[in-house]
Parts: sequence; C-alpha cells; structure tokens
Amino acid sequence: MVKYPVVLKKKTGDPMKILVYGAGVLGSFLAHVLHRGKNNVTLLARGNRLSELQEKGLNIRHYLQFQTTIDDLPVIEKLVVDDVYDLCFVVMQRQQIDEVLPEIASCTGSRDFVLVGTNLTAIETRAFIDQNSPVKKNLAFGFQTSGGRCEPGRVISIHTGSGSMVLGSLSPDEALYSRITKAFENTRYRLIFMENMDAWLKCHAAFILPIAFACYYADGDLRRVSRNSKMLNLMIDAIDDAYQIVKAAGYPIIPPGNDVLLRKNRPRYYWLLKIMAATPIGRLAASDHAMSARAEMCRLYTDFCQLKTKADINTPAWDEMAKFMDKC
Repeated sequence: MVKYPVVLKKKTGDPMKILVYGAGVLGSFLAHVLHRGKNNVTLLARGNRLSELQEKGLNIRHYLQFQTTIDDLPVIEKLVVDDVYDLCFVVMQRQQIDEVLPEIASCTGSRDFVLVGTNLTAIETRAFIDQNSPVKKNLAFGFQTSGGRCEPGRVISIHTGSGSMVLGSLSPDEALYSRITKAFENTRYRLIFMENMDAWLKCHAAFILPIAFACYYADGDLRRVSRNSKMLNLMIDAIDDAYQIVKAAGYPIIPPGNDVLLRKNRPRYYWLLKIMAATPIGRLAASDHAMSARAEMCRLYTDFCQLKTKADINTPAWDEMAKFMDKC
C-alpha cells in the first residue's frame, strides 16, 4: 500500500515511448519535461494548435525561470486504435475528457493511461473505460501543479522548480506507478503518489472553485479582489464551506488536516490570496484559466453541486459566491 505522500525513487532503464494527448498549457509543459528527460514523446493536437506545432515546434516561455525553450516533437491528430505507447498522458479540460473516453477505451495497442486534470467523477470515468475497453487498461488520475496561458505560437507556463504532479489510481497499482516513475527518471520533475486520489481531487476542487468564483466576480481582474477585504474573507469562508461539504459527503480531507489549517492560519491564507490576486502570478495561475475555460469550471461546479446535495449542510459563504457562476 502506498502511503501519503510518497515520492518514488528513480530507476534506470531505456527511454519510453510516450504520448501526451492534449497540447494546451499543461500538456505542452508535460511533453517538454518528458522530451528533455530523453523519452520518445509524441504530442496529440488538433486545429490551429496542430499547425503551430508542426510549423514552429513546441515553444514555451517559462515565466518564473525567465527562459524560453523550443522542442521539435512529432505531432499527430488522432490516436489510432492499435497505436502502441508505453504510457499515455491525457491532458485535457474536464468536459473534454468525456468526449475522448470512447477513443481511449477502444485503444488496444496502449494500456497505461494517466488522466491529468481535476475530475470529481473519477470512479465513473474508471467504470466507463472498464466497461468499454476490449483489453485491460491500467489507469491513474493526476494533477499537474502548473498554470499559464496559450498565446499565438507559444505557451506561457508558470511552474515552480522543474514541475510536479500529484497522482494515483483508485486502488494502488505499484507496477503502474513504477512505469510512470521510469518516464521521469532523467528529470527533476516531482511525482507525489496519493493513496486516495479520488478524495484528493474532490478536496482540490473545494479549494479552486471559490477562487474561480472570485475571478468571475471581478471579470478576470483579480486586482479588484486584492483590494476587497470582504471578498478575500468570503473566499476563505467559501473554501471552508467546501471542505465541510466534502467531509459531510463521506470523503476524507486530503492532505489530512487542510481544513483545520485553513481555520487556524486564516491570516496567512488571507495574505497569500491577497498577494496572489495583486500580482501577475494570480492571472497566470488562476484567472487566465478561469476566464478561458468557463466550460470546465461549470462542469466542475456542477459535479461539486452533486456532492453538496449529498452533504445536505448549510453553506452560506459558498452559496453567496456561487451566484457568480451565473452561466451554469
């Protein structure tokens, strides 16, 4: 059993053949890391992004590192049913994951998949693949701790250090974890394996959704939030409400005690949110994505509302902030 949190030790071996399905901000950075880690990496992209990558390569401006990198990677438009990859990372917005699940399930050549992104219905996603796949799939869920935005011809990526990912399967799978770890053995990218990834994803949504609410309140200009102490405090209260929803719905808080820390260290969280909102980091880490990915935020909000219905508790701060999700 993998205990929380665990960073697996690196192993040695030959390069892996890896597919990164999705070439947005997160997928682009992940493909860069894996490529620089001496793997044989292929990117799957469509539309204008496909043309950009074919013509200009994978161009990333690493915002905090004051560095720009360009990688020349093979790019494809479709995952063919018998394509063989040692490992496939599917990095897409939540509402897009459901659209590609039939393609993933029907694939017979590749069997190890990591779905990267916030997913409050991981159990249902796992069940769909199990029920519709002609071969057994090994599946993990992950969340890459980076952000940024897409610009014409390049990606602006905000990440600390060499990047990191929190991940795990719905039941610990040591063999799959070892194969994932092998893909990053020549990098400084950090992998943190969770014992209860389903609960972690729900707790992560509990934290980020009130921040998205604030972005919509301010029409994407978080500087307005940084100057509004009432809104900053309301965000903290809404996050606390969301944690209580998760617990009342029957899930543990992961990392353990995060809800208690929020209450004990309220001034610290207040100033962290205030500083984030007042600086360009807030735009890159939060508002850019919230404003450009309303469909994903609406999907996460809708899924979280199902937890709220199950919890059946009073959540005044959450309810007040949720009014800014008027398009859902």
